[in-house]
Amino acid sequence: MFSLKHYLMLLLCSLLCFSCSMLRPSPSSPTLENLPVAQAVDPLFPNTTGQFGTEAQLKEARDRANAEAKARRERLQNEQLANGINPDSGTTDVIQPIPREPIKRVSKYRTARAIVTKPGYVFNPWTNKAVDVRGIPSGTLIRDPNDGDPDHKFRVP
Repeated sequence: MFSLKHYLMLLLCSLLCFSCSMLRPSPSSPTLENLPVAQAVDPLFPNTTGQFGTEAQLKEARDRANAEAKARRERLQNEQLANGINPDSGTTDVIQPIPREPIKRVSKYRTARAIVTKPGYVFNPWTNKAVDVRGIPSGTLIRDPNDGDPDHKFRVP
């Protein structure tokens, strides 16, 4: 009924199916699937006594740092009260900033006025003629090429 051709075909199909199937890991290698429930623990949770000790040390160091910071804050508030500064006023500065007048700089050169209807063009403050300043950064000192006086320099607004 079955010929040699059918047996070889059956053998090749079974080898193909066997080679394509996933192999299960050996039971000697521990994974979460084959561990007992008591040992299957979340990897983020410390599960050894050394890790518990490390966590306790970290918590202790954190508490100590918080206590030191609180003591520093209380000492600063006491110093502020002794100096006559109200710590509840919103400012934590012990030394008040020195009020200074703004420095008004007077430029030797005039500043051009922008032409509203033509972006990139300004009025020359000396001759009141339009000058193309496209691509020139603001504040740059320039001279109108059509103005004959070399002393007529101005700044781009």
